[in-house]
Amino acid sequence: MSEKLICKVIVGSQLHGTATPESDIDYRGIFINDLKLKLSPFKRNQETSWIEGEVDDTSYELAHISKMLTTGNATCWEILFSNKIIETSDVHQEMRENWKKFFTTDNFIKASIGYSRNQYAKFGLYDDIGVLGQKRTAKFVIAFLRVMWQCEQFLLTGEFKCSLKESDKYDYIMSIKGKSRDEINISEAFANMEDMYARVAKAQSLCDKSRLEMKADIDWIEDFIYRSYKKYDKQLTKEV
Repeated sequence: MSEKLICKVIVGSQLHGTATPESDIDYRGIFINDLKLKLSPFKRNQETSWIEGEVDDTSYELAHISKMLTTGNATCWEILFSNKIIETSDVHQEMRENWKKFFTTDNFIKASIGYSRNQYAKFGLYDDIGVLGQKRTAKFVIAFLRVMWQCEQFLLTGEFKCSLKESDKYDYIMSIKGKSRDEINISEAFANMEDMYARVAKAQSLCDKSRLEMKADIDWIEDFIYRSYKKYDKQLTKEV
C-alpha cells in the first residue's frame, strides 16, 4: 500500500442542492503518499488519483491540494467545506479547523473570476458541436453563477457556502438545469451572469478590510504537511 485516503466527501449537485433524480454522485478526496515515494528522485509522485466507473471519484495528494487551496481554486475549497463527509481523519479535521491558514482572498477572487469567465466563454460558443452531436448546455451558466455567488458570499459574510439553496439565483438555476443552449432564454442567461459579475465587484468594495487582506500562512502549511507525512509514513510502513 503506497497511499492512504485521509478524507472522502460528496461534491457536485448533491452538495449544491441542485440534484435531480437523474443526477449522479460526485466524490472528491485527499490522500497522502508514503514518505519514501515522496522523497524518491526516481519515482513519479502521484498528485491525482481516480477510480474509474459510473461515478466521478477523484482524489488529490495532500501537498498538491494544499498548494491548490492557496491559489483560490473553488473546486478544492468545496472538498474542505463539504458537509457530506463519507470518510474523515484527524488530518482532514485539522485542515477544516485551520482553513484560514490556506486562504488568500485576492487569489480566491482572481481564481473565481477566471473560472467564471471561462464558463462564460464556453457557453458563448453557440455553434460548437461535440463529437457525439451534443450542443452547449446550461451547465456553463450554472457553474458561472455558482462560483461567483460563492465568491460574493465569502466577501460579504466570511463563509464559503456550498448549498445553492441559499442563493437568490437558485430558482433560476433549477429552471435551466439539464437544458441545452437552445432550450433556454439566451439573453436572460447572459443577464444573470453579468448581474452576478457586477455583484462580486460590489461585494469587493463592501468587504471587511481584514477579510480582504487574508493571506495563506505558508510556514504553517509546510509544517502541517511535514507533520502529516511523518505521522502517516509510520502507519503506512506498518500496513505494508
